[in-house]
Amino acid sequence: MSKIYEALKRAERERELARDEAPVTRPPSASPTPTPPPEPSDDDDYRRLRASVIFHATSSELHTILVASVRHGEGATRTAVGLAKALAAEKGSRVLLVEANLRSPSLTRVLGLNGGPGVADFLSGHASAETLVTRIDGLNLSVVHAGSRTVVVDGEAIGNLIAQLAPQFDFTIIDAPPVNHYADASVLSGKVEGVVLVVAADQTPVADAEAAKRNLDRVGARILGVVLNRRRLYVPATIQALL
Repeated sequence: MSKIYEALKRAERERELARDEAPVTRPPSASPTPTPPPEPSDDDDYRRLRASVIFHATSSELHTILVASVRHGEGATRTAVGLAKALAAEKGSRVLLVEANLRSPSLTRVLGLNGGPGVADFLSGHASAETLVTRIDGLNLSVVHAGSRTVVVDGEAIGNLIAQLAPQFDFTIIDAPPVNHYADASVLSGKVEGVVLVVAADQTPVADAEAAKRNLDRVGARILGVVLNRRRLYVPATIQALL
């Protein structure tokens, strides 16, 4: 975690310096700026993240993984989707993606799917766990949506849903609400075997990242590592996806 904090602090210092410096115009006779090498694609990042998860899975029990950001808008849902797709790309892998973020659900939009019965319907007693699973054949992936009902969010009940479905899959990825905004992620972190924390390279304050880690540590969560999202050139490539 210390490397992540150092990167975030470095980003804050560079933003402050950039505000203090006047823009520099390059004279026409100056040599053109060398073209930087292409950055790794998102697929590359998720394959590295998948490799780290599989390594942990072979060395210890790891089949249920919670993905949560520190604050809103830091890319937890896209990270959960990318990780689930990467794991599902492994031949023969059975992967389930559960939208446990009932506060601001966006999984249906990100995947371009139609909504349907989901976690909220299970919480309200209108659907059983088995009827919620939708298989996406083109992605070799199964999904449980948030659902469309308005319910009181119950982390314990969502944990029971995950416990019923997870044994049918090799990996279950849970998209959770932000750690610092709601208690849901902390409650659910005690129901899974690992947590991936998502922070934004140019957005997440260091103090907020530290607070999120303390919140997860307080409930005994097993933090696998941190995904540094929306990286910039000043972020070392070695910690783009750190597990």
